[in-house]
Amino acid sequence: MNVDALMAYITSTPLTWIIVTMSAYKVGILIYEKTGKHALLQPIVIAYVIMLPILIIAHIPYKQYFESVSILHFFLGPATVALALPLYKNLKLIHAYLLPIFITLFVGGIFTILSAVGILWLLGASKITMLSMTTKSVTAPITLITAHDIGANASLAIGFVVITGLLGALFGTFIFKLLRIKHDAAKGFALGLISHAVGTARAFEISENAAAFSALAMGLVGVFIAVFLPIVIGFL
Repeated sequence: MNVDALMAYITSTPLTWIIVTMSAYKVGILIYEKTGKHALLQPIVIAYVIMLPILIIAHIPYKQYFESVSILHFFLGPATVALALPLYKNLKLIHAYLLPIFITLFVGGIFTILSAVGILWLLGASKITMLSMTTKSVTAPITLITAHDIGANASLAIGFVVITGLLGALFGTFIFKLLRIKHDAAKGFALGLISHAVGTARAFEISENAAAFSALAMGLVGVFIAVFLPIVIGFL
């Protein structure tokens, strides 16, 4: 048997990477639950720790891996739409906070972009890097489209999205305790506004109200940035 040919076939088959990716995430869930849902051991973090060495050892370029698991990216859209369910269940509560919601969306959405891009500018980052950073708090499907519209590097933009989501999920609870934030709606909206889908997954563990406001923030900031960011970038 030609072992090299067999390995080449296995590593080039999309189904292989779909199974490996889902298995890595499942291991992450098991570890997360076994450790009492420790904030630093989010399932997606464990999945990355497992996947990165595998891809490096197998010499699989990121582009090839991305294309192999494209079906998983396709389902990000329907999964995002499904978040409308907790929104529907909490419509009355959301209606009661409409004004604070839109003020927070406007101020928070602008600040999160300006602060990150400002730091990169001070550090002498390239234009393409700064453009890629502008979509860091938007869920992946919207990021891919917006990055293309503003001339950013899509792969780099997705990388920033992943890092932002992880940081929000890892340190969000600590920041809430530090600032003595106890309102579930505030926690959820902050997680969704800054950390998109990963933050929303964390919000589901807090409460249904937190999940609803996180899903709302993720959707609103996605629309806000997708619509206005290309206009602003084009004007500048």
